Amino acid sequence: MAFLKNVRGIADRLRFIGDERGYYPRRLAVSNHNHQTIEFIQKTQCRFIAEFGIYKGYTSIEFARFLNGRGELHLFDYEDRVNDVSKAIRSAGFNNIKTFGSSYKLLDSYNWCLAEVLNQHPDPIYDYVFLDGAHTWAVDALTTLLVDKLLVVGGYLDFDDYDWTLKGSSLDPKLFPLTRKLYTDRQIAAQQVKMIIDLLVRRDVRYREVVPNKIFQKIA
Repeated sequence: MAFLKNVRGIADRLRFIGDERGYYPRRLAVSNHNHQTIEFIQKTQCRFIAEFGIYKGYTSIEFARFLNGRGELHLFDYEDRVNDVSKAIRSAGFNNIKTFGSSYKLLDSYNWCLAEVLNQHPDPIYDYVFLDGAHTWAVDALTTLLVDKLLVVGGYLDFDDYDWTLKGSSLDPKLFPLTRKLYTDRQIAAQQVKMIIDLLVRRDVRYREVVPNKIFQKIA
């Protein structure tokens, strides 16, 4: 049982560090959504939104309010989390939601759910993707490549935490010793979201940067 608890704990910490304060509820004074993301999307006509890493749904409910019943909001996270957040959003009167939940198995992730979406939709469907999940190259580099296939021309790819590192986060080996068994010192110090943006998005001529280090528009 101890081993299983450790595996679940590792998976939880590895993929949902977008809102690190979530691991320390006493420090969470307010239910913050990603203000920069919501302020930006309100200037667009986006109608099909995918959010990866929803935690308590603070940004999800703002997406739902923005859509106001139009289009669809797709939520990717652990199954229990997407179920809880979707219930809350439906209780607020918004029903245009689809959920894609993964298990707590260590090597499961929203990328498996994305494969199923790709199987069902050979053509792009999203005009806005907000990636606030694992923040690691091992998971989100693949996520970026997969969502590109689902993002329409003119759509937006939005990243959270450009400068984030394992070191200094809730996954710092000083707080969570198993991190040192999972990553090298170089990986622990690396800005892995920055790596994804710089190596996979900025080098792609089909994207232009519209919000520095955060939001990129697919132009071709």
